[in-house]
Amino acid sequence: MSLRVGSRAARPGPVRGLLLLLGLLLLPAVVAGASDPEEGDGDLQCVCMKTTSRVHPKYIVSLEMIRPGPHCPTFQMIATLKKGRKTCLDPDAPIYRKIIKKLMERKL
Repeated sequence: MSLRVGSRAARPGPVRGLLLLLGLLLLPAVVAGASDPEEGDGDLQCVCMKTTSRVHPKYIVSLEMIRPGPHCPTFQMIATLKKGRKTCLDPDAPIYRKIIKKLMERKL
């Protein structure tokens, strides 16, 4: 007498095994795609919807500049402030234009 009734369900077939392997390989890509939109990783849109010119440079810890491209037609400046908050700066404001000019001179 043979008990082969449930043996097929317990052992994955070649197609099931392949699908399981494919799912496990794609899982990191799905998780990485669900990142924070502020980071701009893979997002094809502008990060800065509103900008300000009311942040004094002494409160800026770091400055990230994003050039125009297929993701966004405008130049973007994202400042990290001393309290850890990120804010978008207006690149057309005279005070920030001076900062951009000095940074460009340093790189040359």
